Amino acid sequence: MIISIVFVAILLLLYLILNVVEKNRLIRKRDLQLRGINILRQVLELLTNVQQHRGISAAMLSGDKSFAPRLMGKRNDIQKIFHSLKPVLAEIPELNSDSKNLASIQVSWNQMSLAIETMTPEQSFSKHTDLVRKTIHLIGDMGEHLGMLDGEGAPLALMSNILLLRIPLLMESIGQARALGSGYAAKGQCGAVGRIRLSFLEQHIRECQHEIRSSMTENSPAMERVNSLLKVLNERFLHVDEINIAPDTLFRTATEAIEACLGLWQDVAQKTVECVKTRD
Repeated sequence: MIISIVFVAILLLLYLILNVVEKNRLIRKRDLQLRGINILRQVLELLTNVQQHRGISAAMLSGDKSFAPRLMGKRNDIQKIFHSLKPVLAEIPELNSDSKNLASIQVSWNQMSLAIETMTPEQSFSKHTDLVRKTIHLIGDMGEHLGMLDGEGAPLALMSNILLLRIPLLMESIGQARALGSGYAAKGQCGAVGRIRLSFLEQHIRECQHEIRSSMTENSPAMERVNSLLKVLNERFLHVDEINIAPDTLFRTATEAIEACLGLWQDVAQKTVECVKTRD
């Protein structure tokens, strides 16, 4: 009888201990995810600034020297983001590999930014786009390491998919269109190859729009800005013989679309924070 009581008491104690351990694990994971969402905001800021630098470089290298003063300012902005991100990632064990990848991206950025004025527009576009691709991969890897994609079909996983993949891909398609379009506008022409490239991007922007809309329960005002850009691409680039639009006009229209997408990202991030806080 006594042995049975002791055995039951030991089992109860083990259950309580495991319960406390599991509760602490969930609290730790929740805190990590909440902190991680704030870090992801900074990485997204890095992404958008590199995209802007690409567009500014494209216009300048294609002949519009009025973009030159913007280049140094944007370069300084990017350096500040790297400086603030490095220690934040380094102090979180779960993001150790991401910290190393960020350092690699920074090395590539430093090498490219120092040589930008010696590049052709095509070389600059290619180098920038490779950096953006690596940064988008970094965002996805961070989300996975933060456990934001756990539970396929769960609300957190669905929202995280929009944050980590869908919106960044839409912003990148718009960013590429901004860079190419600004360069073509500076030259006053894009040729058959240029039209094919812009047409491909226009189609991909529409596909990204559809994927985001199908994942959300409500329409976003951001899509109106994206549609404004699509209209400019169609009317001023894809269906005309001669491009007659100021590079800054195209740059500004595309930037407004990206900023609207960034606002959408912030809205989804806030909903994700609320989901993390209330999750059992």
